[in-house]
Amino acid sequence: MMKRLVKWIFWILVVSAGVVLLFRVVSADDESLTIIPIKECKSLTFTNRYDKDALLMIPAAYTNEDGTIQGEYRIDGKIYGTPSRRERISLHPAKGIVISGSWHSGNGFQQTVLVKNGRARMHEDDRKRIRRALCNENRTGCELMIVESAAPMTLSDFAEELSEICYTAVNLDTGNYGYGWYGKRKFSRWAYYNRHRQTNWICIK
Repeated sequence: MMKRLVKWIFWILVVSAGVVLLFRVVSADDESLTIIPIKECKSLTFTNRYDKDALLMIPAAYTNEDGTIQGEYRIDGKIYGTPSRRERISLHPAKGIVISGSWHSGNGFQQTVLVKNGRARMHEDDRKRIRRALCNENRTGCELMIVESAAPMTLSDFAEELSEICYTAVNLDTGNYGYGWYGKRKFSRWAYYNRHRQTNWICIK
């Protein structure tokens, strides 16, 4: 009788452990992030020209309804546009992403900041969408990566997730202008038809 009771308790514990493990795997999958390291980060530039032969082409700043680039931006050291945010995102060849009130390289743009100095920023946006960001893993080196959410989430939730894996992170344009690629990997293929309407890109030649 005692052996049978112990056996039943053992199987109950095994089944319970299996259920808990399955729940954790499913939960982790729902909240996981897809991380794509950018090995050629020092060659990163900001451009307003579509290049079908580039290694990396991915939308960066938002596009206005009239088809212009939103905010102030810098290409090859020249400044264009009108400031729409107080911070500027510089693509620095040695430091990666530099978020500051002034420019720190010849290429950069203005966009929603998700993580700065390892801390997530909260945003008043409760819409749940597939999110994408350009991130720098640490404070000093140029260790960039593209990160996408595996499931729709708010900007604040996305920022919280990113703060666990990176030091800085900036939002990237998605939706109708989300088409891009890195090597053989394609992003938002359904938005391919808008590739000639997108006004700006992060590029590696």
